[in-house]
Amino acid sequence: MRSCILRYFNAAGADPEGRIGEWHSPETHAIPIAMDAAMGRRPYFQVLGTDYETRDGSCVRDFVHVLDLADAHTRAIEHLLNGGTSQALNLGTGHGTTVKELLETVRNVVGRNFDVRYGPRREGDSPALVADNDLARRTIGWSPRHDLRSIIDTAWNWHSNYLPA
Repeated sequence: MRSCILRYFNAAGADPEGRIGEWHSPETHAIPIAMDAAMGRRPYFQVLGTDYETRDGSCVRDFVHVLDLADAHTRAIEHLLNGGTSQALNLGTGHGTTVKELLETVRNVVGRNFDVRYGPRREGDSPALVADNDLARRTIGWSPRHDLRSIIDTAWNWHSNYLPA
């Protein structure tokens, strides 16, 4: 039996038409927490660690839009149906964003400021996690089409209009 293992990095964003978005209870993902802070649903966003060896001291993560992930699933199925071999593929943009850069993008997209507080590193957090998606590009012809601004825009649309109160 052949398969494609699709390894997501930081899946984020929402359906642009607002049919589905990201919500967890309790919430642990950076973008929904930032949305909550921007909407006043939580008092602040806490940056965990500012002393990493990164460009601004905060962790670097690779955020990939859920629509790009859906596209990768379709391409992986087509690859297998066309006789392709089993693969394990990294699905990310290949570009890292620091937590501080993420928060600045959220502020720019939503047009609101919110309180940010700084705390110590979380034990075990890696300074940087960024996908090498070259094998996904070569194997299934996949490359992400949505940037961080698109991720934040669709997440904001869903969180501000469709998230249960």
